[in-house]
Amino acid sequence: MDFRSRQEMEAVRAEVRAVLSSVLPADWGGSGLLPMDVLPEHMGLARQLDMALAERGLLAPSFPPEYGGRGMGPYGHYALLEELGYHLAPRLTTIAVDLVGPVLLLYGSEEQRRQHLTRIAREGTIWSQGFSEPQAGSDLTSLQTTARRRDGCYVINGQKIWTSMAHQAEWIILLARTGPPESRGRGLSLFLVPAKAPGITISPIVDMTGAHMLNQVFFEDVEVPAENLVGEENRGWVYATTLLQHERGDAILVGQFRRLLDDLRSLLQSRYGRGKAPAAVRHALAQAEVELEVGRLLNLRVVDMAARGLPMDMEASVCKLFVSESFQRFTHVACAILGLWGLAREGKGSVLGGRVPYYLMASVPTTIIAGTSEVQRMIIATRGLGLPRS
Repeated sequence: MDFRSRQEMEAVRAEVRAVLSSVLPADWGGSGLLPMDVLPEHMGLARQLDMALAERGLLAPSFPPEYGGRGMGPYGHYALLEELGYHLAPRLTTIAVDLVGPVLLLYGSEEQRRQHLTRIAREGTIWSQGFSEPQAGSDLTSLQTTARRRDGCYVINGQKIWTSMAHQAEWIILLARTGPPESRGRGLSLFLVPAKAPGITISPIVDMTGAHMLNQVFFEDVEVPAENLVGEENRGWVYATTLLQHERGDAILVGQFRRLLDDLRSLLQSRYGRGKAPAAVRHALAQAEVELEVGRLLNLRVVDMAARGLPMDMEASVCKLFVSESFQRFTHVACAILGLWGLAREGKGSVLGGRVPYYLMASVPTTIIAGTSEVQRMIIATRGLGLPRS
């Protein structure tokens, strides 16, 4: 494939920058939270940005025009996400746009598409993803939340954890068991559940930075209309793995990686002079630059495969594994270079807008969400290399 930037990508980048400059303050530095900025003081700005993007069809650009998007191809969409990541754009609609949308386009009914896609693209509906459970994190085929058919609806009971944005969401895309306990992946179904439905209780999980993105969600006899089932009953694992392939794209993370590296390099040049930083520091930055470029090329390989309609299961896992682990390594390098001041979130001595502690914390779940690094290695080994399961 040709890794050079396409004219389509540069046009999208220019348009996104124009939107960002019209919404974000001139001194905007973001927070470093990944992949969604959920600080209370940034919520209003995030909604304002959503609406500005929606006016141009850029909030959900890959959606067909009849659903409020542009029908944009994978290359343009990648450029948009990378640009949003670089400018640390506060985002609340990641799950709705990048995960729910593709699944409904592939497997949803026409009624579900009409009901949800246009609202996502034009109104910025916030969704959360109800997959992980206390006893079923990376091994989703062992999840225990049940959905039992009764009188034209499904009754859901169980618990989800690490549910990003559930406290802000209007809807939850939920994976639940409709088959017997031993059915594993063959007995799972995917549902669209109103987040405020009776019987749902949301309990916050506050992380070590004080940010509230994650939640525990409890379901007690929650009734969901049968028409909210996505596709066929007991086919949810097929649909969920498709969703996870989309979630394993790392365009936003690549953009944020580039921003942190650029900002750190500029800070060190002002401190030491150009090319005058200690040799160990220069070598660490060079290694980060190499890993960033490799991660970007791996992303573009996945983009190219998507553009050609090719399956990208193993390649998406390679991309997710490498980018998330290399970014995590670089956040530790940044902290080592900056010393204790790098960990200050505010005050006179803080650097880079106090973002580094958020980066450091957020880099941990990047190697867990959408499947842990161990899961990615298993996918690469079995589906990519044809090795037997251990």
